Amino acid sequence: MRMVMVFTLLCSAFIVSSNVFSAEKTSPPPATQDPVLKNSLAKGFDYLVAQQDKATGVIGRENKLASTSLAGMAFLSAGNLPGRGKYCRNLELAIEFVVDKAAAPNGYLSFEASNMYAHGLAMMFLAEAYGTIPVYSPLERKVRRVLRQAANLLEKCQGEEGGWWYNPIKDSGGGGSDISITVMETNALRAARVGGISVDKRVIAKAVQCTKIAQNADGGFSYRVFKNGKNSGGSALPRSAGAVCILLALGISADDPAVQKGLAYLKDNAKEGIPKETGHWYYTAYYLSQALFMSGKANWDAWWPKIREDLLKRQQADGSWKGEGGSAYGTAIALIVLQMPYRFLPLYQEGITNSETKPRE
Repeated sequence: MRMVMVFTLLCSAFIVSSNVFSAEKTSPPPATQDPVLKNSLAKGFDYLVAQQDKATGVIGRENKLASTSLAGMAFLSAGNLPGRGKYCRNLELAIEFVVDKAAAPNGYLSFEASNMYAHGLAMMFLAEAYGTIPVYSPLERKVRRVLRQAANLLEKCQGEEGGWWYNPIKDSGGGGSDISITVMETNALRAARVGGISVDKRVIAKAVQCTKIAQNADGGFSYRVFKNGKNSGGSALPRSAGAVCILLALGISADDPAVQKGLAYLKDNAKEGIPKETGHWYYTAYYLSQALFMSGKANWDAWWPKIREDLLKRQQADGSWKGEGGSAYGTAIALIVLQMPYRFLPLYQEGITNSETKPRE
């Protein structure tokens, strides 16, 4: 019975994703038949597994909560589920670490002084894993409780302007919202809501409005948004990629003027791939790939060969990718991006409407 249920969940996620990206919208490369890519992925996973502390579930030596959460999503992106798949136990250990070691009673997901960025990643990971865990199992109940508390925390500490700062305190940024953090928390709320966790749609609507306010005349997005409805900071590729990604993920059409301007900015600033001098290169790769994946066939088909080639060249002999947040962080992001054509994760689907989602019972 358990095997049937898990298999059904996996197939459902894959079918939904495939239907969303019909032949008219995009035609992904046959990644499963690409021997070079398959070898690269295998080496990358071997590296992550070797980096996992089997006693705690932690993966990596730096930014441990963020790296472990991203690694968990990389395992899910390969079709692994709790109890099923080559890396099922590594996935389970990662889930157990987040819910047992990083979840505070107030809902904040933090480990070794991590910030709200890691909270969003951890919440996103749990939300993506939640739908694969057998209903009514002890782990399912634990993950559901942690997700509800994490979502409640975000609802309580959302700033007046609609976003979030680096600390889980309302208006802790002196009356402003950081757009990178806002994108991360909004994506986490979206993932939780798709998974059946109750999320106030007004919170998401305010976050979308905050993100739109951050857009500059050139189509890119600024660093910060204030209570008075103004933004601060010039445009930059990393946060602009995240902003366009979240607008698309929440169901705003690719024909929307704000999205069109944002996409034009992204394509203009990444014509030949992500510039080497770009700060937060792997962060940019993560969001830029999602944005172009969700925006349709032409954009994705033009982008995939560039990012595939660039990531394959960046892989180290030991199978890792050395990202700005550490090797486990960079490796996890690289694996997620390179497996995006597989479409196993609901997170990498076209947007959802900002409507009520029936909680999972």
